[in-house]
Amino acid sequence: MEDRFELPEAVTQRAIAFAAGIQRKHLSRYLDDLVKEGHLEERKAHIEGQRQRMLAYVLLPKGWARAMAIKEQLASVRVTIRVAGEIKEMRLEEIDRATSVRLTFSDIVREALRVDLLDLSELEKIDERRRVEMDERLKKLESYTRALMTAWKDGRVTATEHLLLEELREHLGVSSEEHDRMESEAISKAEAAGSDRYAIYRLVAAEAWEHGKVTARERELLESLRKALQIPMAEADEVEAEAKAGELD
Repeated sequence: MEDRFELPEAVTQRAIAFAAGIQRKHLSRYLDDLVKEGHLEERKAHIEGQRQRMLAYVLLPKGWARAMAIKEQLASVRVTIRVAGEIKEMRLEEIDRATSVRLTFSDIVREALRVDLLDLSELEKIDERRRVEMDERLKKLESYTRALMTAWKDGRVTATEHLLLEELREHLGVSSEEHDRMESEAISKAEAAGSDRYAIYRLVAAEAWEHGKVTARERELLESLRKALQIPMAEADEVEAEAKAGELD
């Protein structure tokens, strides 16, 4: 990795969080600790398929040695698993080889914690199931973000809006920690925008286009925000063209 001009997307925060099956906001704390302990190197680098440089994390010799020791230890652990209706005792390494999909030992461990008895056929579906779960989670967070941005667009939240937001937060399963973080961002954007609806849209558009392209979910968020702020489509397109060209701060 040291000699590569472009690094694979797998070493970015987003990819690591997906592979680990945890939320990105929790991942940052773990990565910071690993960097301080000398297990990881953090650096801003060119990423394959991305226009702008992003934070990347690669294992240092100390981290690689620790990772291999953990992997060797896990490989020898024996667990009970159902294979084609038959109950067997297998080592994690054997289970890994028996699956037709690419799994990590942490995938198998998490699945073992989730169910009473491991089933090889269910392990085969774990990657798709995790993708669906994270996709649903992301949709819920984005729905809540849209509600927050709408509530704070005039720089304040009324008692009624606060009550509705609280009910929505509980319904979507958004934690208090997530709410505080997102609300802080919404307030900061509202303050920075000076309650200017166009400035708010510029801020969100610049963030959406930060990596050179807008995902389908980000597009949905931008469209909802545009409607909430009552910005004409043509003017929104102009703002996004500037964001895409990197002309927005």
